[in-house]
Amino acid sequence: MARAARLGKEGGDASTSGVSSKPQPRKSPASGDSTGLPLLQTRLEGVADAWAGEMRARARRLTEVKSPGAAAPELIHDLRVYMRRLSALSDLMPCKERGGAIRRMLRKEVAWAMQPLSRARDWDVFVIEMLPRLCNADSDLDRVAATKRAAARSDIVHSEMYAHLRSERFQGVLRLFRERDEDMRVATAERRSKVLFGRIHRKLEGWEKSIRDRLAGPAMRGARTQHRMRIKIKRLRYASEALLQLASSRKLDRFVRSLGQLQGKLGDIQDLRTASQLGGEVSVSLSTGRLTGRKAEKVCARLLRKAEAELRVASRSFVRKPSFWADSRQGRVVRRLVCGKVLSSGVRA
Repeated sequence: MARAARLGKEGGDASTSGVSSKPQPRKSPASGDSTGLPLLQTRLEGVADAWAGEMRARARRLTEVKSPGAAAPELIHDLRVYMRRLSALSDLMPCKERGGAIRRMLRKEVAWAMQPLSRARDWDVFVIEMLPRLCNADSDLDRVAATKRAAARSDIVHSEMYAHLRSERFQGVLRLFRERDEDMRVATAERRSKVLFGRIHRKLEGWEKSIRDRLAGPAMRGARTQHRMRIKIKRLRYASEALLQLASSRKLDRFVRSLGQLQGKLGDIQDLRTASQLGGEVSVSLSTGRLTGRKAEKVCARLLRKAEAELRVASRSFVRKPSFWADSRQGRVVRRLVCGKVLSSGVRA
């Protein structure tokens, strides 16, 4: 499907790693670091710092773009991924007194901030991947005319996105991320590593159970239902990714990959629904020279049936496997996180 072949695809990592560090020496569980914090807290802060730096760097680069077509699609994709990663960390970690209000406000503002970014990303995917597929599937579609119309509309959407990124409200979202980060640092510093990890573990276990229960139920129908499930899968995946930065675990890595596969299948379906909508705005018939949205809808409907069948297979495969977070309480990954055995490669973005 489209998402499997995408540059900077949503089902994969962000396109550049951004942070490199020298191998870290092992420390005893009691030693912590120079700040006096236990290793789990210190290393989680390192992951948050790395991701926040990547997010701010991409936001800055996008605000410096002078023309709509000048930014690489990967920049937009990566900014969205790092915002989602930091949002997952925010939902995962404890709060102080005002932290709950900050976290709720951050959720609301991130949802607002994502809208123009997602629209621009939709047009990138449509122009680069979906429109050529539609033209290949129906020989009556005028590829040249449709591409010109799509490029013009894409430029408008990207111009709106750049204005959005330069707005004071979007800059306020970045400040909210910093406020929430400061709150998390204070809240985690007050807890012992085992207590903190116990809280994290229970939350991840609950998130996974919610996803499994839904996947084991009736087939997901409708764009809203599938979108909500995709958001839940992203949250669990990115939160689990944060811990994978700290503890080398094949089982955890496989679990994260399986979440990425589910996310990708849902993304394929979303792309096809979007292509059906956008195709109606730009598809031109070679035989009549008129807009022919109905042709695009038929092609997308056929591809959508196949994508939904693939999602059902992926869902059944995920549910059949044992729950990772319900079974890992005494596993190696837990001991590595709590006892301070760090990755030799350091923090990865």
